Amino acid sequence: MLKCPKCNEKLIQGKHSYQCIHHHTFDIARSGYVNLSLKNKKNSGDNEKMVKARSLFLEEGYYDFMRQYVKNRLKKEDILVDAGCGQGYYTKEFSDKVKQCYGLDLSKEAILYASKKDKKTDYFVASLFNMPFFSETIDCVTSIFVPLGKEEIVRILKPGGKWIVVGPGPKHCWELKEFLYETPYENEKPAMVQEGFELIEQNTIKQSYFVKDLWSLLEMTPYRYKTSLEALDRLKKSEGFEVTFEFIISEWRKL
Repeated sequence: MLKCPKCNEKLIQGKHSYQCIHHHTFDIARSGYVNLSLKNKKNSGDNEKMVKARSLFLEEGYYDFMRQYVKNRLKKEDILVDAGCGQGYYTKEFSDKVKQCYGLDLSKEAILYASKKDKKTDYFVASLFNMPFFSETIDCVTSIFVPLGKEEIVRILKPGGKWIVVGPGPKHCWELKEFLYETPYENEKPAMVQEGFELIEQNTIKQSYFVKDLWSLLEMTPYRYKTSLEALDRLKKSEGFEVTFEFIISEWRKL
């Protein structure tokens, strides 16, 4: 199922590494993950600070209702790829439901965290635009708040395979945006058409919670880098407020 990112031949798992017939070798880290990225950058994707902030926030359970919704859409016989899995918050839960689970992310720090916490999933440092799977071998792909490498997803999914996409609803984190900006804008709704796919279902789900650790929430959003220093300082002094978490979940079937 796994292919070498250098020559596209089959990767065979050994005791300490994966290797193809051309002897391209990829070591299995002590925690269990494998780095299949061909990028030379030391820090791609989320860094250690971002991973820690996201973990602190997610492990409070604010997004669990969405995680359970997606989990309930999976099948026991699925071979699943969580594309852009981050530190494995969703992946770990999904691995309990499916036959085989793979987690991919370009952040080595996030994959290291995930592989230490979850021994059921095979984790790989890899690009979403060059995934290490042969064509038409995967039953389901989940894309949760990540860039959509649609061409690769079309390639790896079996005919009739499912693609579950989760993104922010119009009012996601609305109270946070009101606090930070004079004129907050609603998020755009996702596409209703994806070439090569049939839309099965598209639903909006939401919950509101009192959030005390607003800084960790901000750190895991793109708003962190679009906010004035004055607004950031105000947020640091805040003792918390209620925040709405709204998600749009789209399910697509490969034609």
